[in-house]
Amino acid sequence: MFADTDLCKRCGACFDECPYDLIVEDKEGFPRLRPAARKTCIACGHCVAVCPVGALTLPDLPMTPRLAPEHCPPLDRELGVSLEQAYQFLRGRRSVRSFRKKPIPEGVVAELLDVARFAPSAKNGQPARWIVTRSREATRRLAGLTVEFMAINNVFPGVIKNWEKGLDKVLHGAPHVAVAHAPEDGFNPAEDCSLAAAYLELAGHAHGIGACWAGFLMEAAEGYGPIRDVLGLPEGHGVYAALMLGYPRYRYARIPRRREVELRWLD
Repeated sequence: MFADTDLCKRCGACFDECPYDLIVEDKEGFPRLRPAARKTCIACGHCVAVCPVGALTLPDLPMTPRLAPEHCPPLDRELGVSLEQAYQFLRGRRSVRSFRKKPIPEGVVAELLDVARFAPSAKNGQPARWIVTRSREATRRLAGLTVEFMAINNVFPGVIKNWEKGLDKVLHGAPHVAVAHAPEDGFNPAEDCSLAAAYLELAGHAHGIGACWAGFLMEAAEGYGPIRDVLGLPEGHGVYAALMLGYPRYRYARIPRRREVELRWLD
């Protein structure tokens, strides 16, 4: 059964929120699934999550598992943040490149990644897979391989010279680096992994953990076999995001200026 008719108020929210229009009314005005749902439903959960009375259960379908109200924790309205708090939180995020040596507990990393899995993805594919270095030594090994790639390709001589002096300008001595990879033949793997990484970065910011995109590592992982081997990437997977992670050495006291928004309305 899709709808519990004893609970359903026939408010129409599930009809309106289904991204593929897979919900229609039965003869009594209650929601039911179209036959097309067997092949088209992406288990986004909108129908179950939007129902104000918990009347809907998405049954097992060939492409999706059963999804019931008990699988969807209720939103606690008391945990909502004010507009001012949200704006300061977002504006106060910085790309951190100076880290304390203290490692992040593995449980905290797992907690952050648990939040990151709720990032939007094309057709709810959730393709991002993660590799996280456990130690500074493992992180430094990836930095060294990246410098090796630069030397072979004769690029970024300044980074190479700094490395030779003992200065890591690739991963900045971060305790950890989190690498997001996904199948290259997916719908939008780069966008999906980027969004997941953005969620990870913001979750870290809320936890007092600094992050910065590791662009040098991402570029090297694109085509340098030794890095792909160390990461243990599956065949056919690409690296689409990488973040340095660690506790910031410094705390920022102000929000720097940014350029004004460039906006053009279209009528």
